[in-house]
Amino acid sequence: MTYNRKQIMTLAWAWARQDLWSLRLPASHLRRLFNANLKAAWAEAKARALAAPAKPSRPVEQIVLEISAIENRDGLRWNDFQRLDALNLELNAARIAA
Repeated sequence: MTYNRKQIMTLAWAWARQDLWSLRLPASHLRRLFNANLKAAWAEAKARALAAPAKPSRPVEQIVLEISAIENRDGLRWNDFQRLDALNLELNAARIAA
């Protein structure tokens, strides 16, 4: 499971700034508030990941065919390498689930 760290950090900063404003604290308390809100944002992200239903995986054969189609091209571009990485991760997950 991967988490969107940018989204978690943005959420924590937004909560910290809102707490700073709502509690009428000086700016020197922002770091302490951010620390607490970052922990809360991670906890929320983990809870969402556990609550989310697992995505059904494609059949292993279909993933292998797509990988071989990309690998058999005459030239590969950067996005092809990125797609191959994603497909290999999906293939490993599908093999584990099977």
